[in-house]
Amino acid sequence: MKKLYVLLVVLVATIGASYAQPGGQRQRMSQEERDKRLIETLGLDDAQQKKLTVINKKYQKTFTELREQMQGASDEKRRELFPKMREQMESRNKEIRAMLTKEQAEKFDEMQKQRQERMNNRRAPGERGGARRPGK
Repeated sequence: MKKLYVLLVVLVATIGASYAQPGGQRQRMSQEERDKRLIETLGLDDAQQKKLTVINKKYQKTFTELREQMQGASDEKRRELFPKMREQMESRNKEIRAMLTKEQAEKFDEMQKQRQERMNNRRAPGERGGARRPGK
C-alpha cells in the first residue's frame, strides 16, 4: 500500500511539473526558415530566390546588431532603437516587394498585415511584453 501511495505522489508531481512548463513559446525562426516559407507561399522562381538571399544578407548585420543592442536594454533605449529597426524592416520589405509580381506583392502585403496583427495581439499598446505573454 505504501508503494502505491509513493507511486501516486510521484505521478501527481510529474503531471504537475509538466503543466508548469512554459507552453506555446515559439523559437524565433531562422532566416533560412523564413526565406523557405516566403519562397513557398509566394512561389518565387530561382532568380527571385537569389535576389531574396542578396537582400537578406544586405540587412542581416544591421538586424543582428540592433537585436543585440535591444537585448537587456532599458525601455528608454529600446524606444530609441525600435524606430531604427522598423526603418530597416521597411527598407528591406520595399526591396523585396520591388522584385515581386503584382500577385506576389499582394500576397506579401497580406502576410505582413497578418504578422502585424499577431504582434498587436501579443502585447497591449505602449507596453513592453503586454499582458498576454506566450505560455501564460
